[in-house]
Amino acid sequence: MWRLIKQNTLKSATEWIENYVLLEAKAMLKSSKLSIKQISEELNFADQSVFGRYFKRLAGVSPKG
Repeated sequence: MWRLIKQNTLKSATEWIENYVLLEAKAMLKSSKLSIKQISEELNFADQSVFGRYFKRLAGVSPKG
């Protein structure tokens, strides 16, 4: 199934998952009163630092702004 999706979208399963998690994180940062630590926990990251590096790698900016 993932091979068919990659052939049609040119995105791997990892890229689809990363895009989804990034969109969720952006939405949570924008619309919630949760702290970055709380958002990282909600998204099941090991800790806030891991979430920050992940977010910066994908978004190009830190989750703080």
